[in-house]
Amino acid sequence: MLQHRHHWVGMRMIKTVLAVFICGMFGYARGEPAFYSMIAAVICMQNSTDKTITSSVNRAIGTLVGGLYGIIILYGLELFHAEDMDLLRYTLVSLTIIPLIRTALVLKRPSSASLSCVVFLCVTVNHNTDSSPALFALQRMVDTLAGVGVTCVIDLLLPYHPKAEDPAPPPSTTDTTPEEPKT
Repeated sequence: MLQHRHHWVGMRMIKTVLAVFICGMFGYARGEPAFYSMIAAVICMQNSTDKTITSSVNRAIGTLVGGLYGIIILYGLELFHAEDMDLLRYTLVSLTIIPLIRTALVLKRPSSASLSCVVFLCVTVNHNTDSSPALFALQRMVDTLAGVGVTCVIDLLLPYHPKAEDPAPPPSTTDTTPEEPKT
């Protein structure tokens, strides 16, 4: 009978928890919610350092692209005094998804497309009208990039432990009688 070793808590979980905690402490120290940096930590932490770095680069690119597009749209709405025109705002926000995805493709980072859309939507839909659009977007971008950075550092500092391979099963004992010679 094969015995499978399953750890209830693996290294990826430990690294993710640590990254989320550190992001929370950074937010606490700044007097800001750490929501975006914590989400970045959860999304970016993968089961190998290579995958974490790739995920983090895609997250950073998606954050920068989505945040910049968000700033442009928010300033455009403010310039034309259309912040409260929900139908126009939602139409413009929805249509901006096309250039966001195209930008990811042009940058040869299709994996960052959905992330840039998420950041863009966070910036444009959750924008607090009491602050400047650029400041709001920049704060969200900094929060997310902080989470990406924390995740990469944690992942590089704490090693992964490869899973132990299951031993080969013993030879079958159900059919051990030799065949009789054919005559």
